[in-house]
Amino acid sequence: MMPFMSKKKKFKFQVHLGLEELASVPFVSGVLYAKVRLNDGGSFLEQSPRQEVHNNCVRWGAEFEFPCKMTASLTSGVLDPCFVRISVRKEVKGGKSQQKLGFVDLNLALFAGGGQVSRRYLLEGYDTKHRLDNSNVKVSVELALVSGDPVFKVPSSHSVSQSSSVTGQSSDPIDLRPCDNHSEDSLASSSSGFSSLTRRGKLSEVMDQDPSSTATAAAAA
Repeated sequence: MMPFMSKKKKFKFQVHLGLEELASVPFVSGVLYAKVRLNDGGSFLEQSPRQEVHNNCVRWGAEFEFPCKMTASLTSGVLDPCFVRISVRKEVKGGKSQQKLGFVDLNLALFAGGGQVSRRYLLEGYDTKHRLDNSNVKVSVELALVSGDPVFKVPSSHSVSQSSSVTGQSSDPIDLRPCDNHSEDSLASSSSGFSSLTRRGKLSEVMDQDPSSTATAAAAA
């Protein structure tokens, strides 16, 4: 017997991605650019202009537009993840080679049907030995449905629901985590697009534990 294969709803979106700037750059000089690559739902690869660092900031003001295919469950109607990667590079040796500084993975499914959304994401490092401090990328994202059922659901995310409730462009919050949180865990969560509520819940559980139980156990030992 052949294994059961669930069918999927199919959609096609036109993606408008604005790559605005990289803030809190950890050095005062250099030439930086970014590569934008669609990992799922199609093939797209372009790069931003090369710009110099000024006042620990690089302003690209680049616009990208490309089609993207997505799928969703027939039963739930929730869009499956669809990622585009923004990879920030630094020119070295007079532009003859490059150094990968970090990246952000955006789940485009989170932005479907939400109008234009502008937000910042912490840059995740390729090399965990070198910290990127507060480096964050400012982007704007808008998805227009080209074909497919207009009734669908985006993956659950506390931060995205906030921005989607605002008409037009959002107030540009730091996504999921404030930039002064330097943990590797927070960097990973900002790229994945998932809410930080789970980790906050675990932290609350730990804090809610009765400290006397620990002391009692130690005394019994």
